Amino acid sequence: MVKKNKAIFLDRDGVLNKVLIKNKKGYAPLNIKEFKLYKGVESYCKIIKKLNYIIIIITNQPDIARKKITNNQMQKMHIYLKKKINYDDIYICTSLSKKNYYRKPNPGMLKKAIKNHDIDIKSSFFIGDRKLDIDCAKKVKCKSIFIDRNYKEKKPKGQIFTTNSLNNAIKYIIKNEKN
Repeated sequence: MVKKNKAIFLDRDGVLNKVLIKNKKGYAPLNIKEFKLYKGVESYCKIIKKLNYIIIIITNQPDIARKKITNNQMQKMHIYLKKKINYDDIYICTSLSKKNYYRKPNPGMLKKAIKNHDIDIKSSFFIGDRKLDIDCAKKVKCKSIFIDRNYKEKKPKGQIFTTNSLNNAIKYIIKNEKN
């Protein structure tokens, strides 16, 4: 029997890169100059690759539909990100509709990634900084880790771990990988 892949699903904004904070809420960067990775992201992503996880980014990017950012600017960010963390795939939903199957917290992007990459969801993790990330993970029964950036919004429930950084989230996975 062929072994399935294990994955680390990562939200982009607030997990990998810094968000712009306005009124205690996080907003996605709108150009490459604003796109700054958190310290340590590169080295921790290398560690999870060494543990044989594939890295898949799952991100809502409605600012494209709002015409606040161009596809070209978005592509520049993702090319930069690919050079820095060598992710395996990225799934992007640009829809404004909360009913869209692919827009988190709906499970469309995750289900598509699971199918496309033959992922064992029980051995995988979703790391996000918003309730909608954790809710999305729950819908496919994926273990989730919440990075609490202290936004002024409702906190999720049901995650296996809460922390304040991707680095701590990865340390948690490494610790539990050995057990």
